[in-house]
Amino acid sequence: MNEKIEEIKKELIDNKIKHIYLTFVDFSGELRTKTVGVQELINNTHVSWLDGISINGSLINDFKNDKSSDWLVIIPDPYSFRILSFINDDTQKSAIMMCSIKNFKLDTRSKLTEAFQEFRDNNLTPVFGTQLIYKIEDNKQEFYSSQIMSESNIFNNNVVNCLLDSNIDVEYYLPYGKYHNRIDLVPDIAVNAADKYTFAKLFAKSLSIINNYPIEFKGFDDQNLSSCPIHASLWDENKKNNLFYDEKDEFELSDLGRKFINGVLYFEDFIYSVIVATTNSPVKTFKRQFSTERDDSLIQVPLYFKEKQKKDRIGWSKRCIYQAINSDCNIYLVLACFLYAGLYGIKNDMKNFENSNNKILKKEELINYVDNNDYYRKKLGDEIISMIVKYLEEKYE
Repeated sequence: MNEKIEEIKKELIDNKIKHIYLTFVDFSGELRTKTVGVQELINNTHVSWLDGISINGSLINDFKNDKSSDWLVIIPDPYSFRILSFINDDTQKSAIMMCSIKNFKLDTRSKLTEAFQEFRDNNLTPVFGTQLIYKIEDNKQEFYSSQIMSESNIFNNNVVNCLLDSNIDVEYYLPYGKYHNRIDLVPDIAVNAADKYTFAKLFAKSLSIINNYPIEFKGFDDQNLSSCPIHASLWDENKKNNLFYDEKDEFELSDLGRKFINGVLYFEDFIYSVIVATTNSPVKTFKRQFSTERDDSLIQVPLYFKEKQKKDRIGWSKRCIYQAINSDCNIYLVLACFLYAGLYGIKNDMKNFENSNNKILKKEELINYVDNNDYYRKKLGDEIISMIVKYLEEKYE
């Protein structure tokens, strides 16, 4: 940790950074920021890397009713450090870091960290790949027909360049046309993947403001795709072997992978409730099943060995794709619930579970289900459950 902090201090000096944004998420998943002077972090005078910096949580709507929120402490995570490469003005050069909120029960980023640690305690490493999907208002070209020097292509390239310059690796990006564009981020361990996705959204939105080029985070209206599909897999402790893969299985899916997916299907009502509670957009619904087809199944399990014969990539590629997440929801809380569901499936040996219930629960049913879910109440705490219920009631009104 100390070595990483010293490395960042050097970067701040070498790049003549003037400001640093310490960011955290509220319950709905929106970024909140406290800006500090770089010299404070370099000299460690009033802002401590290890002890954090105080914020008044009672000023934040999501937190103000919590008795412990009056004075909170945010702790910067040095491994999330990024220079904001889209800022060219020397007087405004800035960097950013994600923070946890010390000992605060409504800190959803910490909940994802805790869920990840439970897997690590079982010698498993959850890995997520995210897709940044956005709509460009004036982009009416056909699919894959982007002109090299068109405004949309230049904008897409600028977003990707800023991500790469800030050490956020991009797998590939597609100028879909017809209002939609997609950037695939290289898969990473759970919390890192959520941080990078959050920063990618921030970068894209910031560039749209700088260039007066409106974008909207949104999936395809007429296809079986949400605005934030998540690619998930489990690896061993050292992240050397993909534990989802089994060449002999009809889905090329190991028993461990099957149990994980069945746990997600089993708790889909809870995951769905968190998405509904923390999004401002309609939530697409999918059949609660997993399939190898590109259909309306909640979870897709792509076949690589049988269909594509990419034997050299099998161990790396085997994954499931969870389709139901909205891009504006609290990705930290949703991924935490997703991991806890998968962990339940593993712990309870749900190898042969089939969830044939595709009925969407009504308001009262969903709220009662969440409020009386002992498993998630134990994992997330009373405060988180109460907030999900509160938000659900407001959304349905």
